[in-house]
Amino acid sequence: MMAALGLVAATLAVADSGVDEKAIRKSFAGTLPQFTISKVEPAPVQGMARVELKGGGGSQWVYTSGDGRFVFTGDVLELRDGKPVNLGEERLEKVRKAGLAKVDSKRMITYAADDQKAEIYAFTDITCGFCRKMHEHIEEYNEAGITVHYLAFPRGGPASEAAEDMRHIWCAKDRAAALTDAKLKDKIVENALGSCAGQVNDEYALGVEFGVRGTPAIYTAEGTQLGGYLTPAQMLQRLQL
Repeated sequence: MMAALGLVAATLAVADSGVDEKAIRKSFAGTLPQFTISKVEPAPVQGMARVELKGGGGSQWVYTSGDGRFVFTGDVLELRDGKPVNLGEERLEKVRKAGLAKVDSKRMITYAADDQKAEIYAFTDITCGFCRKMHEHIEEYNEAGITVHYLAFPRGGPASEAAEDMRHIWCAKDRAAALTDAKLKDKIVENALGSCAGQVNDEYALGVEFGVRGTPAIYTAEGTQLGGYLTPAQMLQRLQL
């Protein structure tokens, strides 16, 4: 009952904004059949809608005119309080913060700092050159007081060879050691797979939801994107430590 009321409220909100949701869905279905619309919601700009498209193994948000005739891709900035605010990134920060808060810390591969000053969350791929470069500095990050939580994001998708190798790592008895061996020694652990193997798919899906486009993709617990590969000095600067 509550879900139905929520759907009605969302539909009314779109209608009140001057957006014709039916026209948008019809326009997209006829010209972009490779995508499925999963959400239509009012945009901050009157008469426009924000649309979530799914397809090609991922999802993306675009803006459209109220009749679905014009589609706008890329960043939309609002000039607010004397500075430009990226509306897409602002929305994603909320999604990431909520998503990270729900992830069981035991499911991630963590390299903890003894004297922790900050935590970062990095989506990683064992075949990614910059991911390996980042991991070469793992002890330096820890010595600087930065705890690193790794989440799986095989760039080729869940069906890739890298994803299968990562399942063995995520199911290893000593996952931290297995990940280090894979990244720095090209050594993949051999072990039986269990329910833990599903974590790679789950974390990949979470990365897609977060807007991950490449690895490493590094975030704070608040959902702020710090960037891709960062040296320890750059990481400290971004974290303002």
